[in-house]
Amino acid sequence: MGTGYRIFSILFLAVGIWALFDGTQRAVEAIRARSWPVARGTVLISRYDQWRTKGDIRVAALCIELEYIYLVGDKVYEGHRVNTGWKCFGDQKHMEEILKRYPSGKTVEVRYDPDNPKISLLEPRVDWTSFFLWGLGIISISVGLPLFRHSIKGVRNK
Repeated sequence: MGTGYRIFSILFLAVGIWALFDGTQRAVEAIRARSWPVARGTVLISRYDQWRTKGDIRVAALCIELEYIYLVGDKVYEGHRVNTGWKCFGDQKHMEEILKRYPSGKTVEVRYDPDNPKISLLEPRVDWTSFFLWGLGIISISVGLPLFRHSIKGVRNK
């Protein structure tokens, strides 16, 4: 009983720690990006796609395919991120709203990391992805920690 609980609890704790770390990392980058320099860019590709099986069954959410180029100094860079969140969504309306803001050919303001200009995004704000990951992390740790404690007590009582 203790070993099964322990493995299960460690998986929950690992997922929880990863989710909290990833959500925080995304939020910190979004906050830092507010002070990044701005370069003029042009949207090259603006569309979405659905992951489907060969039988045309939708197996994943709608995913944004957004590519833009921007100039920093005398070097051209290519970017693909709107913000620090995920690029796949379940809501087609939300996806279409994003793509309306960034149609192909549009001139955009691109925020880029001055320490690594290859890193860029268009909207420097904390995205729902961070909140989702924080919630997932808290729930996973809230489940995993009591299971882990229970597995240790089971070993001690034997």
